[in-house]
Amino acid sequence: MTVTGKVGKDALGWVLPHEHAFIDLRRLVPSPVGIAQQKLAGEQVELRNFGKLMRNPYAVLDNAVIDEEDVVRDELLQFKKAGGKTFVDLTLRDIGRDPVLLAGLARELDLHIIAGCGYYVRGSHLPDMDDRTVESITEELLREITVGIDGTAIKAGVIGEIGTSEIIYPNERKTLIAAALAQKETGLGLHVHTDLYTENGYEIVDLLTKHGAAAEKICINHIDVDIRMPYIKDLCNLGVYVEFDNFGKEFYADKRDRSVLRGLFARDIERVKAIKQLIDWGFLSQILVSTDVCLKTCLHRYGGWGFDHMLTNIIPMMEDAGITPRQIETLMCHNPAQFMDNGES
Repeated sequence: MTVTGKVGKDALGWVLPHEHAFIDLRRLVPSPVGIAQQKLAGEQVELRNFGKLMRNPYAVLDNAVIDEEDVVRDELLQFKKAGGKTFVDLTLRDIGRDPVLLAGLARELDLHIIAGCGYYVRGSHLPDMDDRTVESITEELLREITVGIDGTAIKAGVIGEIGTSEIIYPNERKTLIAAALAQKETGLGLHVHTDLYTENGYEIVDLLTKHGAAAEKICINHIDVDIRMPYIKDLCNLGVYVEFDNFGKEFYADKRDRSVLRGLFARDIERVKAIKQLIDWGFLSQILVSTDVCLKTCLHRYGGWGFDHMLTNIIPMMEDAGITPRQIETLMCHNPAQFMDNGES
């Protein structure tokens, strides 16, 4: 299900399964400490502070929001020109989702855009989340999947990315359980945002499957920041998808900055080598790959690699590492189509 209607999974082509056309994460950025940091936080993203943003991507608050329609249109067009066909937007209501805007871009650019549903991490939850029940959240998800989002006829085609933090807070557990119940009811794929430096995937998969979610429809996101192969292999053995979705982000987040990020980001070549190892272990059909663009500096306009990075730069890197063209097509076409397919004709 796309924001402009239903399409067959064979029509999806080359897919980015985890992206954000528009997003606003500013509420999740800790307040800067010190006069110099406060001054930097108030700047706009530009070349003179680009180096600082490679060490602390949230040092400039402007980097945490993507909201310029003309810029996003140009970036999506570059993805299309590179051969891309389907763009999965996992921005949720609490961090800037706009289904009408997505539908307009999908029609204008002739792209398949798929919207997500659910709730992100605790820090972005609505003020009344304590009062919401699993049942009410489940009803909301089912309504957005079967009827439409925010009073429109635009339907969600995937669940998530459901947010979890360094520890899984009670309200995050509620949203996970509701997502599991909605997955069981609809058969849709379910994306889960996990903390970048912990191994919460075990607990998340256990919770979701105990509440009826199918393991083969669960995707554990962000396993490619601090790459731990035993952990990733364990997740694959549980039957879920694992997602390498930080291609293009090669930061080193200095812990002294007290940022959202807390350390090393792997390099793209390390991500590719890890994928090759997983393929050699027999897990080709359980891997998703994307760029999870959520910062201005990920975009071409602001010095990044853009939405076409996978197609333009990473595919050649994969080929150099011994991943075959057929395996690459499985990673970028067949796997995301299978993950999102709910079996309906």
